[in-house]
Amino acid sequence: MRVVLGTLLLLGLLALLHAARNVKSRQQSRPKGRRLRLEIDPSVWPELSSMKALANRSLSPWTYTGSSEESRFPRWLYSAQCLTASCLSLRGEGEDAALEATPIYYPTLVLHRVPKQRKANKKKGRSSREKYEFQLRTAVVSVGCTCVRPTVIPQQ
Repeated sequence: MRVVLGTLLLLGLLALLHAARNVKSRQQSRPKGRRLRLEIDPSVWPELSSMKALANRSLSPWTYTGSSEESRFPRWLYSAQCLTASCLSLRGEGEDAALEATPIYYPTLVLHRVPKQRKANKKKGRSSREKYEFQLRTAVVSVGCTCVRPTVIPQQ
């Protein structure tokens, strides 16, 4: 029984050493800078076109405007802007002043590229290429407009 346990222990140790050696060789062959390719799922595009149709059929119609930042991923964020101050009437008679068109806000996660903090480098022969890191942040985006009753504050 001791011989079997000893053999199993030895085989387990050999397997661990082999795995550690493979990990070390992979780390040494890995390039210093890594690129990450992010793709948007093509199945999302039909949903985006249906959102545009919804914006045109709404009682509080809106349009999308884009804002761009070089250091943000995604670079472009689109937010909805209400086209009317009040909502359209159901009968198509213009705007109904009893209701207000208000944007709907939604927090979304974005990545921001920021310069990496450098440590004082004693070797002067190093490359002066700028290094970056990504920080996960929240951006609040307006995704559409809805009809709400106006806020009424009674005066005394």
